[in-house]
Amino acid sequence: MKKRVLLLTSILGLSLLTACGKEAESTTQAETTTEVVTEEVTEEAETANDATEKAENASESDTVEWTFGPYEYSGDDLVIKAISTYICDEFGKNYDTGDVGIPCPNILDVDSTDTSDVKAYGEYWYNTYSLKGDTLYSEAGGSYPGCIHLKQLEDGSYEVTGFDQVEDGTNYEESAKKIFGDLYDSFLDLSSDTEAREALRAKYISDFVNEKGIPATKYQDYGWDPVELNAEQGGNEYMGGLYAADGESDINIALYRSEGTPIVIVQEGENIYYGEFTSEDAKLDDGTEYVKITVEGKTFGYSFDNPGEEYSSGLIVDQDGKPHTAKGLDKSVADEIKELTK
Repeated sequence: MKKRVLLLTSILGLSLLTACGKEAESTTQAETTTEVVTEEVTEEAETANDATEKAENASESDTVEWTFGPYEYSGDDLVIKAISTYICDEFGKNYDTGDVGIPCPNILDVDSTDTSDVKAYGEYWYNTYSLKGDTLYSEAGGSYPGCIHLKQLEDGSYEVTGFDQVEDGTNYEESAKKIFGDLYDSFLDLSSDTEAREALRAKYISDFVNEKGIPATKYQDYGWDPVELNAEQGGNEYMGGLYAADGESDINIALYRSEGTPIVIVQEGENIYYGEFTSEDAKLDDGTEYVKITVEGKTFGYSFDNPGEEYSSGLIVDQDGKPHTAKGLDKSVADEIKELTK
């Protein structure tokens, strides 16, 4: 049996963000960063105020309660994963408006010759958004061009160790040439290609929307037309599942997304429970953590031994709170169970 665990764990809120190392800056670098961010936030404050005014004019019925948690990178690139976490942790501290902050690392080149000092050159964006109806309205944001330094850890993941940021104002060109070196002309082309950057931004937003099942079909900057997202909202998309494999229980749990809404199908013997569900973090008596889900008044649970790995084993918790070892549920089996709900 096989399963797709990456999307499933994201849908059910298993946050697996890797903690990034804090940047060790000199006093000069710190002062420069403060100056740049202060100016950017000042400029974006006007945008945030405009967006807030527009949001206040929207009817209360358009407001969607944000229950989807913080941004999580769901791709396979471990360098981008570490960079995305760093952007959210470090740059995100400068913004307090919006429901969620979404990074957009626009990477020009990655030099991984030295795994203890991997250099990622690019233009790093961060924007915050508020969900109104089916639209993510941009509240504030900023651009941080430069070179991010990372080191590879023993498990293959990366952590950020520093950031050489291009200075603002009159020192912009000089500092950019110093940081990018032979890549300077390519950096200018990258930073001036608005169309490519917006396409990349839409991709990061779309990936997050699809991963979390967020009911958004577009995003919009104040004063601009909305941009359609590549949101997989239609049909029934299989997100993964588990089946009890200890011979003591006959439980299958399958996760789908229907019209953008996460749904669960639980088959216990001849009984099938199906539909939208609630979830919460829980622990067994021995301290093992799992996700408790309730559907049609029935409560079950699940967890994975290695969250994020596609073929991770795990456990299923039955209605009596008893755990059972579990394995991944193949899509073909899940689809057969789904047919029984019709």
